[in-house]
Amino acid sequence: MRVRLLGTAAGGGVPQWNCRCPNCQAIREGRGAARTHCALAFSADGVGWYLINATPDVARQVARWPELQPRSGIRSTPIRGILLTDGELDHVLGLLHLREGMPWTLYATASVAATLEEDLRLLPALRCYADVRLRVLSLADPECLEDEAPAVEVRVVETGRRPPRYRGRAGEAHGGAVVAVALTDLSSGSRVVYAPGVGELSDALRDQCAGADVVFFDGTFWADDELRRFGISEETAREMGHVPVGGRQGSALWLSEVRARSTLYVHINNTNPLLDPASSERAWIRGLGLDVADDGWEGLV
Repeated sequence: MRVRLLGTAAGGGVPQWNCRCPNCQAIREGRGAARTHCALAFSADGVGWYLINATPDVARQVARWPELQPRSGIRSTPIRGILLTDGELDHVLGLLHLREGMPWTLYATASVAATLEEDLRLLPALRCYADVRLRVLSLADPECLEDEAPAVEVRVVETGRRPPRYRGRAGEAHGGAVVAVALTDLSSGSRVVYAPGVGELSDALRDQCAGADVVFFDGTFWADDELRRFGISEETAREMGHVPVGGRQGSALWLSEVRARSTLYVHINNTNPLLDPASSERAWIRGLGLDVADDGWEGLV
């Protein structure tokens, strides 16, 4: 299975257009590479591709990599489907950019599908352009992408119940609102876990990550009070649905005991000190056997 990270940044990207935090300024001054919104592409055969999440940057992300570009005729795409980990704007707005390439299949939990149907009204908008082929992902049973050769099994694990803000019912929990996606190549047994939004370090998530070939994990915030320190927001990382990386109850120490073959942080907010390769925070996670992924990371697993 081929895997390509299309982007690794949390909402707003890095640099964020209206942000003057140290990380954003460093990139504007030529110290470091910009990051686009977090998304992943995978393929079992190198011919047909699936995306996990469709970000506002999806058009330029697809244009950057030849394997995702049209190959025949006047209009075509190797993209066969899009899987969603949640209904956040940063992960679904790109569906509108991909409308010219429909029909492709959209995979989402019942909660996320309902959010896009009833609250954001994104699915009704897409139906104005083509039929929307929707496959509902079950939290109990895996989905098999049988048109792939070899077949790929998709299993989703709930990682949070915080719905997007636009849903308009603050504090109301929704089962399946946020999930991690575990991909298993059924011919080789190789497994990739993509978890860009993790609000709870559960046993079910540990079971999927343990022994996986690659785990891409939520690295949104280093500290629980990160945004408060910058004067950006009073909400903590956990209140926003993200377990912070650092600290005794953070994801880094938890992941260091899970022992996947490779674990890389993605979905990194522009305020996170992990973006600085020379930071003590980056050195600390590397000492635990973890690291930070860059846009364009590619692997054959």
